[in-house]
Amino acid sequence: MPTVPDRPRVTVVVATYGRPDALVCALRSVRAQTCPDWRLVVVGDACGDATGAALAPFLGDRRIAYANLPWRCGEQALPNSAAMALADSDFIAFLNHDDLWLPDHLAVAIRQLEATGADFFVGRSAWVWDDAEAPDVLPPFASLSPRPRSFTAMFRTGLHYIEPVSAWVVRTDLARRVGPWRRSRDLFRTPIHDWAIRAGRRGARLAEAEAVTCIKFENHWRRPERRYETPAHAQEAVLRAIEDPAGRPGLEDCLRGLLDDPGAPGRRMRLSLAEPGNQVSAWLARGLLNRASARLYFLTGLDAYGLYCILTGVEKGRRMRKTLKMRTGETDLAPPPLARLVDFLRTALRDRA
Repeated sequence: MPTVPDRPRVTVVVATYGRPDALVCALRSVRAQTCPDWRLVVVGDACGDATGAALAPFLGDRRIAYANLPWRCGEQALPNSAAMALADSDFIAFLNHDDLWLPDHLAVAIRQLEATGADFFVGRSAWVWDDAEAPDVLPPFASLSPRPRSFTAMFRTGLHYIEPVSAWVVRTDLARRVGPWRRSRDLFRTPIHDWAIRAGRRGARLAEAEAVTCIKFENHWRRPERRYETPAHAQEAVLRAIEDPAGRPGLEDCLRGLLDDPGAPGRRMRLSLAEPGNQVSAWLARGLLNRASARLYFLTGLDAYGLYCILTGVEKGRRMRKTLKMRTGETDLAPPPLARLVDFLRTALRDRA
């Protein structure tokens, strides 16, 4: 069993709630990394007993720690920020609890960051939009993350352009310069989008790779209920192909076919900030969210997207409120300030050590 390094190369942050079966798959993909020099911090968002039970077999690995917050945050911004604040590694990586890494994800990211001198790696992801037909059948891979990416395009483009956060590896000193993720209720943009363009304002340099190193699962949105109870059959099928040498060629063939498909980058993704099907929204987006307004933002911090949202009647945090209510029925969550979460997490991790 690997021992926990005194100062790991990478801190891996996973925020979780309500999908222990998918979480198990995500953690197994971390343990399959060819780069073993990591510490994994799983932050539960006031999870139930099922999550703790699912994690128990992993906690024999001293590189893995689980801290379950006693407060509900309802989104990953605060859990991610708390874990990020305590990272003492050179790099910080994020992994959604229902996504997977291919075994070379961390190795590719670190190699690209070191070779280019960049501080923000955004990897290539294959996107799964539909369920697997059976637990032993690979789901269809329909989309690829677009590339190359830039902060100017990031400012002007929809939320899928920079997603998933599972593909990110950042230098810890960049994370310190940018600061914590901001909560959805305070933002017109999503916390992911907001943090990424703030990194651009702080002088971050992007690094990318052509190869797919991450699998993004959006199949739960295809189910009518769109809730956390979505079975993890798709994740289990892909993980089986990752872990089983006999299944790996089939997965590699699927990903190679996706890379060879010229229509795959951006397919089915929301790459426009305009409201779908709204001509007025599209007209305002073209007028307000352009290269000039991007330059203004990176120079001054003034975000024309806020004006766009006001003019189109979009409230701060609307998307997250809608998503949370749909998934759990919760409204009006009131977690404590970030500093209190950091203190709780610090104590939990110290006790784990």
